Amino acid sequence: QGTLFEQFLKLKAKLEHAGLFDAARKRALPVMPRGIGIVTSLGAAALHDVVTALQRRVPHIPVLVVPAAVQGEGAPRELIQALSCLYARATAMDLRTMPIDVILLVRGGGAMEDLWAFNDEQLARTIVDSPVPVICGVGHETDFTIADFVADLRAPTPTAAAELVSESRQAWLGASCLLEDRMTAALELFADRQAQRLDLATARMGR
Repeated sequence: QGTLFEQFLKLKAKLEHAGLFDAARKRALPVMPRGIGIVTSLGAAALHDVVTALQRRVPHIPVLVVPAAVQGEGAPRELIQALSCLYARATAMDLRTMPIDVILLVRGGGAMEDLWAFNDEQLARTIVDSPVPVICGVGHETDFTIADFVADLRAPTPTAAAELVSESRQAWLGASCLLEDRMTAALELFADRQAQRLDLATARMGR
C-alpha cells in the first residue's frame, strides 16, 4: 500500500505539473446528449447500476457500451482501446453512426490495488485527448485515482456519473409545461393589447 501510494503521488505531481489537471481545459457536459458511451467491464456491478439509472431517467437516449477489463495487468491497455473506439465514434462524420457526446468511465469500489489500472499514465493522457467530455466514476466517494483528476468531471460513484448526464424526462416535461404556460400568458397579453388598440381605432373612426 505504501509503495503504491508513493507511486500515485509521484505520477500525480508529474501530470499536475504538465497541466493535465487544469480546470481551464475541462469541458462542460452536454445538456442533452444525443448518445452516451460507457467503458467498463461487462461483469461489473457498476455497469448494471449505470444502465439502470440511464434507462430510468433518459430511456430515449441511446447508449453504447464498449467493454474493457477494469482490474489486472492488461486493464490499462484495454481501457485505452475502449476509449479510442468511442473517440472514433464521437468524431465520425457518417450520419448513420450513433453520435457520442459524452463518455462514462466507471468501476465499482475496491482496494488501491484493485483500482490501480486507473492510475496509469498512458490512460490519463488518453482521457485528456478525448474529443468529448469524460466523466470518471471509479470507486466510492472516498476513492481517488489519476483518472479522476484528468477527466472533465469526477463523479463520486458510477450511479452518480449516470445521473450527471441524464436530466430526467420528468424534469424536461416539467420545463416544457412551464414554457407552455409562459407562452400562453404572453399570447393572451398580446391579444388583449391588440384588442384594446382595435377598440381605440374603432372609437376614433366613429368620431
